[in-house]
Amino acid sequence: MAIIEFQVQGSAATPYTVTFVQDAGRLSAHCTCPAGTTGQYCKHRLSILAGSGAAIVSPNSADISVVTGWLAGSPLEQALKDLATAEGDFERAQKALAASKKKVAAAMR
Repeated sequence: MAIIEFQVQGSAATPYTVTFVQDAGRLSAHCTCPAGTTGQYCKHRLSILAGSGAAIVSPNSADISVVTGWLAGSPLEQALKDLATAEGDFERAQKALAASKKKVAAAMR
């Protein structure tokens, strides 16, 4: 088992702790932010998994490459791919909905 922790600056005065644990090909991620502590979608974890160190205030931002290396082949990698696909589908649906509403408005004139 391997563990890497980062301190990230979020909206609170005190930085949050983001912890990544790699164990037998499984990668888990935890964050002390309000969303992370309740098991919800947490931008701090996802930012690091995407390779961004913008919010990291601890001196180990170089460890991002280690964590992203753990992602390869893990169930989390597929879940993130599914999320990206769903986000793209949602964006396209929003655009189609907006276009349809404009057509309806134009047809009612």
